[in-house]
Amino acid sequence: MSVNILFAGHSDRWPEYQPHLQEALDAAGIASNLACDIAPEEVDYVIYAPNGPIEDFSPFTRAKAVLNLWAGVERIISNETLTQPLTRMVDAGL
Repeated sequence: MSVNILFAGHSDRWPEYQPHLQEALDAAGIASNLACDIAPEEVDYVIYAPNGPIEDFSPFTRAKAVLNLWAGVERIISNETLTQPLTRMVDAGL
């Protein structure tokens, strides 16, 4: 079974992120539909950046988690529509 993963970062960054994300998913053996245009009710995971298009997470009723591309979570944790678990980027170099 394939998981639907929505890339909700800035659209200009999609060409940069897409091949690396797909390679990592494939290497992990995760069958996925990785895209920028999945209907909210079909999304299993959201890859999120604060400068992306999503402000309201309430339509993502099936989403199991929101994966934040940025290390900072200050902006998103105050979003009352975020009811899914949130992960953030961790980088020892930061």
